[in-house]
Amino acid sequence: MAFQSARRAANLLSASRFVLGAMWLVAFVHGDRRPEVLGPIALAAALSDFVDGRVARLMRSADQFGRWLDSVADVAFVLTALACEAQAGAIPAYIPVLIAVSFAQYAIDSIVISGSSTPVRSRLGHWGGVVNFALVLLLAFASGARWPGIVVREASPLIAIFYIAAIFERMLGYITIYRQAASHRARSIHG
Repeated sequence: MAFQSARRAANLLSASRFVLGAMWLVAFVHGDRRPEVLGPIALAAALSDFVDGRVARLMRSADQFGRWLDSVADVAFVLTALACEAQAGAIPAYIPVLIAVSFAQYAIDSIVISGSSTPVRSRLGHWGGVVNFALVLLLAFASGARWPGIVVREASPLIAIFYIAAIFERMLGYITIYRQAASHRARSIHG
């Protein structure tokens, strides 16, 4: 029984990001954007994201449910935090929108196009996740006009270009998939 509980630890770590996102939202609704409130929430979310996969592999509990839970929990937390920050004017609204579009594309690519039961990662998509948490961490510790908040606002167009590049990287993958399918069909017809 204890072994089964230990195996679920990774999923609990992933699921904690839903709770942490709700905590961020509650703080935002109550007008409390102080670094001593948002900072620990952001750090706990980043730490849980860093550790959950390692725990799953250590406990030999990595499975398709856990991989999807990790991805959905990441985007739920990040979008909650960044949507609040966009509402507060800390970042432009197009940043969380691009993250949502990128995640939707990631999910569709994984399930529909690649036919995978687990998320199909991309190089830029992986780094997008790192950028997402870096943004949340910076904004959690940047209240108002402090330099990190200013840097994030000023860098937002460059950050948007990064997300657009990640979206296009996946789109280029469609060409490869299409060519492989066409080649396979041609071999089937002629072979």
